[in-house]
Amino acid sequence: MAKKRIHQIAKELDLASADILHQAKELGLEVKTASSGLTEEEEELVKLALMPENESEAESEEVSEKKESQQDEPEAESEDVPVDDVQIIEVSRNSSPEKISSLIEVEATQIVSDLMGLGIMKAIDTPLDDNDIEKLFEKYNLIPDLIEEITILREDIIEFQEFEDDPDKLNLRAPIITVMGHVDHGKTSLLDYIRNEKVADGEAGGITQHVGAYKVDKGESGITFIDTPGHEAFTQMRARGANVTDIVVLVVAADDGVMPQTIEAINHSKAADVPIVVAINKCDLSEANPSMIKAELTKYDVISEDLGGDTPVVEVSAIKGDGVDDLLETLSLVAEIEELKANFNTNASGYIVESRMEVGRGNVATVIVTRGTLKQGDFLYAGQAFCRVKSMFDHNNKTVKSVEPGSPIDIIGWDESPTAGDQFVAVKNQKDAKAKAEENKIKLKDHDNSSFSVESRVSDMMKLLQEGELNTVNVILKADTNGSVEAIKDGINKLATDDVNIQVVHSAVGGIVLSDVDLASATESLIIGFNVRPDSQARNMAQSKGIDVRTYNIIYELLDDISEAVLGQMTIKTEEAIIGMVEVKTTFRAPKVGVVAGSIVSEGKVELDAKARLLRDGVVIYEGTIVSLRRFKDNVEVVNEGLECGIGLSDYKDIKEGDTIEILGEVEV
Repeated sequence: MAKKRIHQIAKELDLASADILHQAKELGLEVKTASSGLTEEEEELVKLALMPENESEAESEEVSEKKESQQDEPEAESEDVPVDDVQIIEVSRNSSPEKISSLIEVEATQIVSDLMGLGIMKAIDTPLDDNDIEKLFEKYNLIPDLIEEITILREDIIEFQEFEDDPDKLNLRAPIITVMGHVDHGKTSLLDYIRNEKVADGEAGGITQHVGAYKVDKGESGITFIDTPGHEAFTQMRARGANVTDIVVLVVAADDGVMPQTIEAINHSKAADVPIVVAINKCDLSEANPSMIKAELTKYDVISEDLGGDTPVVEVSAIKGDGVDDLLETLSLVAEIEELKANFNTNASGYIVESRMEVGRGNVATVIVTRGTLKQGDFLYAGQAFCRVKSMFDHNNKTVKSVEPGSPIDIIGWDESPTAGDQFVAVKNQKDAKAKAEENKIKLKDHDNSSFSVESRVSDMMKLLQEGELNTVNVILKADTNGSVEAIKDGINKLATDDVNIQVVHSAVGGIVLSDVDLASATESLIIGFNVRPDSQARNMAQSKGIDVRTYNIIYELLDDISEAVLGQMTIKTEEAIIGMVEVKTTFRAPKVGVVAGSIVSEGKVELDAKARLLRDGVVIYEGTIVSLRRFKDNVEVVNEGLECGIGLSDYKDIKEGDTIEILGEVEV
């Protein structure tokens, strides 16, 4: 039997396609977009649902009469439904008006104007969601066939240059330091003290507010600090292959102790194989207990020198400045031991720390020189940008003519703002710099800010393992309790073979969050969760970056999967999928059901009798079934994204405001 498309029915009823689509979904019909079709029976059901109650009874009689008469008619007559002459256009999800313009041959400005007429306020380069695209195409009498765009990452398009220098030509350079630690433990205060007292003291003009790096005159070569918040920029730079940091200063508050971000910072540093210097801050407080901090750190293999380890620990007060000189002295000594060297007598190269537009200066980039000596007048390229170095300013806003390796500098003269994390390289003339930037620009044009699929990442990893070209499987482990973490770590470590090592890059208690995905991207790790789940931000980021996140509630299944990974036989898990996410806004009691969660569907949909998990702070505290689903006073089978509903869980009453409910659906393997 021929089907009639939803957008046709909408036109006949003089209603919006979205209203018809929503009603069809409410009735449990299998429809996805305005181009989905309905049978005559489904169409009548939708019409009945949309009609006022006083018309419903009469209409239902007509429907039954119509069905009876149709039983005696040949089925061919059903083909009289007008065959759609509307053109179907393939369009990528999240396309902008500018991109759609090239597909449907309508000016982008006209598309923006038409969107405004539909009550959708979007700029020419702003991504549109599926509903916006459908409404727009309906206006042009077109049907969008929405597809996922297959793209690849920026770092796979632009490769960093690697240089080999004669050891005899290498000289000591300044170490590059990143300060990391838990929020409110005093990272910013420590950096502010160093910047104000040790850098800008006596200097006219102070420091530009946007400088992302600065240098302290300490030791033979000085010390360079990269002023970045937390560890996000640290991991992002590493994910791009820019291993800029030489030493990490781990700040721990003496009155608070080792916290989740402290542990993450330790694991990030170890994954990068970067030495750690611990700064125990707030030692001026009466409740400070540095000995307790040192003892806590031993649990994470950070053992201070006075306890027989090799990690320098300095007690400081960022507010009073106590111990800051000792910290700088220690950093100089560690740098001396590391023997950080570079070739000073060659063309300069390094990395972009940040870039911005400044009034009167144009495009300005803060960079770290890691090799060669950068001079005024040099020609550079970084990603799709090129530059003739017109002038350079240090952290005190003073003009300099040349910059040695290990030093930060602000550069003026870029044709456009370069991207943070990109490598810059000096070439012999402007023609070469411009040509290289143009080459990168062409490469990036269709591929910037894009993603791999999880499937391709896992299949590539399995192929390398089978071929023997990959000898380490990196794992990030999150679980609900410390006991689970330790038990699973022990089990995972026993699975290593002579050919394949298993490295647990980071393990901690708690839900899977954005920083775990950042670390997984930088270290090419699998993320394993035991009785915990990713939050929506982490899940979306993992999907866009192609990070494989696997969650379990049975330890032997977890260990079996890791064992398969070691053998290069791991497969994509598709047995269970999250089909919806629900946020609990309030709770109330109802007869027969008990506690009901007054909720809003934040993603996907909720189905009656579906399996569900209740999460509190990312940790699974209940698994069961949805036994009651209501919209206002009506029992319903399905509730879609953006709508409110009441949910009752089987044999469970401890639901609280702020909880999250995952709705699960089985998919074919």
